[in-house]
Amino acid sequence: MTKLYWHLALTGVILFGGLVTVLLAARFGQYSDVVIVVFLAGAVGAVVNNYYRLAKLSAADKAAAAQVDGKVLALQIYVSPLIAGILAFVMYGLCLSGLLAGALFPQFTNTELPYKGLSDLLTTLAPKTNIDTAKAILWAFIAGFSERLIPNVLDRLVAKAEALKGE
Repeated sequence: MTKLYWHLALTGVILFGGLVTVLLAARFGQYSDVVIVVFLAGAVGAVVNNYYRLAKLSAADKAAAAQVDGKVLALQIYVSPLIAGILAFVMYGLCLSGLLAGALFPQFTNTELPYKGLSDLLTTLAPKTNIDTAKAILWAFIAGFSERLIPNVLDRLVAKAEALKGE
């Protein structure tokens, strides 16, 4: 079990260090894109979730985990931040598209511009205000932390689309 905490600590140091590095670069004018921050915030959310899950394990669960191949659990610790970063991108896309909208979600500039290519899309669309940027980063962290949030949102969107299709 101690090895799992070392894997988790290593993952946390790498991802949190990456997030801090990008934020410091942005602070000093060397970086301005929010997309990498969104990915890293989601990944850090997964690391925090993994920590809480390991800390909550009972003695019986820890004994059972010790019987499982440690490589599988270690792999899970390294893969979950990657998946969480992808889920953070999905959350960002749901907000960008307007499928998730309201006072709690970020708003974006240049959404009315015609599509010219993926590069243009990623460089022209940006949160409208500083508060919207903060919302995007916080939602990315939440999407990474809560591994069921985005799948549940997608399930509800599919159900709504199917209901509209049936009408």
